[in-house]
Amino acid sequence: MPTKTSHRVIDQGLRDEVYVSLVRSLYADPRTLIVGSSGTVLAAFVTGFMTGHPAFYGCAFVLLALALVRAADVAQFRVAAKQIRDPREATRWEIRYTVFSSIYVFVLGLWSFLTFALQASPPVQLLAFSMTLANMIGVAGRNYGSRMLVMTQLSFAGVPLLAGLTLGGNSHYAIVACVLAPFLLSFKTIADKLRATLTTAVVSAKHERLLAARLEAALDNMAHGLCMFDQNGMLSLVNRRLPAIVGLPAGLAEPGRRIGRFLVRCQRAGLIGSTQLRSLVVAARLALRDHSEARLTTTLANGRILELTFRASGATGTVVVIEDITEQRQQEDTIRQLALYDPLTSLPNRSLLKAHLQSLIGEAGKSFAILFIDLDHFKKINDTLGHPCGDALLVEVARRLTALLDGASLIARLGGDEFVVVIPDVTDRTRLEAITAGVSASLLQPYEIEGNAIVSSASMGIAISPDDGRDPDIVIRNADLALYDAKSSGRACARFYDSSMIEVARARRIVELDLREALAQDQFELFYQPIVAIGTGRITSCEALLRWRHPERGIVAPGDFIGIAEEVGLITQIGCVVLDKACREAMLWPDSVSVAVNISAIHFRGDAIIEDVAGALGRSGLDGSRLVIELTESALMQDDAQALSILVRLREMGVRISLDDFGTGYSSLSYLQSFPLQKIKIDRSFVSGRRETQKDQTLLVGIARLCKELGLTVVAEGVETAEQLDNLAKMGAIDEVQGYLLARPQPTPLVRDLITAFAARSLTAKVEQLPLRRSLR
Repeated sequence: MPTKTSHRVIDQGLRDEVYVSLVRSLYADPRTLIVGSSGTVLAAFVTGFMTGHPAFYGCAFVLLALALVRAADVAQFRVAAKQIRDPREATRWEIRYTVFSSIYVFVLGLWSFLTFALQASPPVQLLAFSMTLANMIGVAGRNYGSRMLVMTQLSFAGVPLLAGLTLGGNSHYAIVACVLAPFLLSFKTIADKLRATLTTAVVSAKHERLLAARLEAALDNMAHGLCMFDQNGMLSLVNRRLPAIVGLPAGLAEPGRRIGRFLVRCQRAGLIGSTQLRSLVVAARLALRDHSEARLTTTLANGRILELTFRASGATGTVVVIEDITEQRQQEDTIRQLALYDPLTSLPNRSLLKAHLQSLIGEAGKSFAILFIDLDHFKKINDTLGHPCGDALLVEVARRLTALLDGASLIARLGGDEFVVVIPDVTDRTRLEAITAGVSASLLQPYEIEGNAIVSSASMGIAISPDDGRDPDIVIRNADLALYDAKSSGRACARFYDSSMIEVARARRIVELDLREALAQDQFELFYQPIVAIGTGRITSCEALLRWRHPERGIVAPGDFIGIAEEVGLITQIGCVVLDKACREAMLWPDSVSVAVNISAIHFRGDAIIEDVAGALGRSGLDGSRLVIELTESALMQDDAQALSILVRLREMGVRISLDDFGTGYSSLSYLQSFPLQKIKIDRSFVSGRRETQKDQTLLVGIARLCKELGLTVVAEGVETAEQLDNLAKMGAIDEVQGYLLARPQPTPLVRDLITAFAARSLTAKVEQLPLRRSLR
């Protein structure tokens, strides 16, 4: 809203403009000045000729001179008139005009006064009186623009005239003077009214120009195009934005054209097609005829989309607002695409899938099958080759599925590496098995992604509606359960949904909820199995083994819940609990005894393991050298570079690293050189009797001696008989042993006694004399 100051500025500017206009009115019509002056000068010379008196000739010459001066002044003003904008400059011209005209009328009044004072003949007096009175009347009609000039002229001419009439010695003249005085005063009132009329006209014109300028600026700066047609359908107004939006050629949108002709010219110019032309003409004519509002969307030949709104009234005609909605439509299409389609593969997403399933279920008797597809080991591809390569693989999978399945099937991507195929009107299992076999074979073909040859199998779960559900969410869930069963069965296979799967899922859900309760209620306990030095018979370390003391099921072994904990993301929290408990317990043992903690491959990923180990050591006060982190090959094979970085940081804290189940993987020997390991635990299958061939024994001796030569501590797991212990002792390359022969996993009170007992005696070949075995009988 404008401030008061801005109002004063506007008012002052308006007053200045009015004043300049009034001054201009003084010089407005030089013809009346010339005609009036010529007649007056001629009359003055006539009176001089009639009387022969030099005073009249003198007045005539002075009037002539003043008329010429005033004419020259008017001519100068007309030259300078265009540059007069400043009120101070206008004042200078007003003063010049006032001075010359005042002198002029004073001489005119003096001339009349002399005719009466010198007792000239009545014709002379009448001529002078008439000319003076005529000039005074002209003051009101010509010089009303200057209040000062009107007063000056009426005074300079009227006073001598009235004085002459009064002093003329004739009573009739005195009466005329009395009557003439108020008449002359009325000239001032007339001039004031004329001045007020002019002022009002100037102000109104100013406001109209301002309003017109604002309207023009508003129209030209509109974001939309606008044109107006009068009541006869003639184009009367076009703003500047319209040609740019529509792409009108020059001269096509000139006012004066009928709306039909205008649209035909647009069609001939190639802006619109014939179909759009007919629609626009009909809509425009209806709006003009019915004075109604209409809205129409049309597409130009160049692809731009316009929305035309017709608003008509009987008084002003029809206004057409043209808006370019191309970008709006593109954004709407983009939003619709993002809402219903996967941005990576352009396949339908979960929302569109559910809508499609709902439409199928809504059709009476409509059956369909769902294939839930999951790529096997897709995360390994992302971790080893990078996410761009993984994304390219997903795009290629989508392409293969689209090429393999017919158009009646809907293929959707739910996220990650999960795809869903909806096959209508197919419930026969034999046919579905053939389809899944084809899908599996197609997806198993090698992919060439960014120079990498990738082979990826797929696991599939199959659900059939209506037998396996009449609700989209239920059918998808059941197909997902079948997929989980396929993955649990070794992957690269397909499974049909079975009602028993829901019971398995419910049981897993119960375990998940119980695990969360176990974390909250501290239901996890640690048992410890000693690791004994084969040379001294002393316990050098104890492996922490997790047990879950369930309030209803009792002690639950790790194999019954670790897999579920890994799936639901609780394994890291459980690992933190194990680290804390193990480090606190180890603080109660001799300094020569360390504690070994198994770390899940999932827990080992990322920086969380570093923070958790540092936190456990810090809270317990345990020296880092007394903590042994046991890892399996699967933890190291996820990402060699990341695994090496984590191991180096653990070693910087003094923590020792042990490779568990050594000898069962495909590349275990390479880890001996690649990673900073301190201890190797040979898998129990080499010791426990399951691999007793001479070849296995030779392999065991070779692995042990190789590790020994590399400076690694070698631990043999699964020692259950005295014969196994004797054989390991004879090898000479085994440093430590662990197994039921020496001790079973013990709770915390007993493991402390066990450490003390083993410290008092040495391990000998007489296993029967081992303190543990006697104490446990």
